Amino acid sequence: MYAALSTLVDLLHAASMVAWIGGLPLLFVRRWPRLSRAFAVYAVAFVVISQGTQALLGECFLTTIARALARLGAERGSLVDDGWFTQRIARSIFGLAPSRRTISVTFDVLVGVTAVGVLFHGLAPRARVAATAPTTRLS
Repeated sequence: MYAALSTLVDLLHAASMVAWIGGLPLLFVRRWPRLSRAFAVYAVAFVVISQGTQALLGECFLTTIARALARLGAERGSLVDDGWFTQRIARSIFGLAPSRRTISVTFDVLVGVTAVGVLFHGLAPRARVAATAPTTRLS
């Protein structure tokens, strides 16, 4: 049961990362404003929670939970992979894993893209409204 819960947490982790990375273009596209706004909120929450738990735990809280559940479900004497979620997924798919440094740098770049996207998303509508506002004459 614990192994299944650990896998479920890993699937939730994967889905949240795919949603974050896959949704980043929404911050730069004006076609779906409500969806873009909802994603901007999600992206900011994702980054804040990720950075907060990274500072507190040294890794994402979902990785910590999944590892604890895997340890509870592991048979006595068996090894549980202590790698980060991204390393475990890469190892299971490709047979090798990136270093923690590579993962951290990539994550930091994506956080930067998120920040720029949120700023672009938040500032561009105001600039557009200001540009289309009627001008008044003071004569």
